[in-house]
Amino acid sequence: MTQARSFGGVVLVHVLTEKGHGYDPATEDEADRFHAVGVINPETGLPLEVSGRSWTDEFSEEMVALGHERRDVVAITASMLMPVGLKSFAETFPHRVFDVGIAEQHAVTMAAGLSFTGLHPVVAIYATFLNRAFDQLLMDCALHGQGVTFVLDRSGVTGTDGASHNGMWDLAISGIVPGLRVAAPRDGAQVRRALRESVDIDDGPSVVRFPQGSVKAPIVAHRQVDGVDVLREAATPDVTLIGLGSMAEVALAAAEKVAAEGYEVQVLDPRWVLPINPALLQLAGDSKAVAVIEDGVVNGGVGQRIADSSDRAVWCYGIPNEFLDHGSRNQVLDHVGLTSDRLADSLLQRLNG
Repeated sequence: MTQARSFGGVVLVHVLTEKGHGYDPATEDEADRFHAVGVINPETGLPLEVSGRSWTDEFSEEMVALGHERRDVVAITASMLMPVGLKSFAETFPHRVFDVGIAEQHAVTMAAGLSFTGLHPVVAIYATFLNRAFDQLLMDCALHGQGVTFVLDRSGVTGTDGASHNGMWDLAISGIVPGLRVAAPRDGAQVRRALRESVDIDDGPSVVRFPQGSVKAPIVAHRQVDGVDVLREAATPDVTLIGLGSMAEVALAAAEKVAAEGYEVQVLDPRWVLPINPALLQLAGDSKAVAVIEDGVVNGGVGQRIADSSDRAVWCYGIPNEFLDHGSRNQVLDHVGLTSDRLADSLLQRLNG
């Protein structure tokens, strides 16, 4: 650096950075160098508590199963092999994984090219990093009708990763891409199902999005109507709650609180949230009001698209158009009103008004 500073002209300094130096547990973690470390004992480097099964684990296992069944399925990551759950796939199929480095734009263009050859690429990235590759998604994949699956980990509120990592823009971005289909699975079983359905799409790009954290027990639907899952029945609903992805669980909890006040509440999960399923509008059509709950920005979100297509009053609950402060996922969700208590209070106020 001293030589470069004193050179007296234009100088290019090429620096190779390595994570973990100065802390033995990190340097010994050869695979990830503590890239996504949680709360640990600083003396041992071991986690203070064992985390539960994650949404990413569900995707990871299903990718390996798909790899055994389909030779055309390949995976692409942008220097995030472990965090997005592709480590097992890479160990099982080392020649079918491509790590392009921190270059999401290149990853998506490469995926379009691989699709042209007859392969089905799965691009696994954090939801917030889809922002970097919007042009490639639009012009390289969608314009040419290429069958590429995007798996967006950490969608919605991540909280502890800070404002830059909240995956809150992907639904609004996806909604303006012609031909793009978006799935928002509500639990681990639905992650697996959506992934399989997505890799069967070969005439355009598709998205499977899910949040950070531990996944809970599957939510079983009462029935399905043309692809829409009915999670709570109501003969003559006063309000229909449409819960997208992980918000389905929140919608069900809010529905219980609203129903306790004497209202009939129906809860629907569209599973594939974009484009809007006509069956969703038909099922919600008998309600006096409809509320859409999504962990994405309200402006340009799925709720507003449903409102544009519905003749009912549609109340849109989501993330405001602002950068969110650092905090736990639950703290941030409470701040933006996406907890069952906050939602139930708002719904009751509107219904009573």
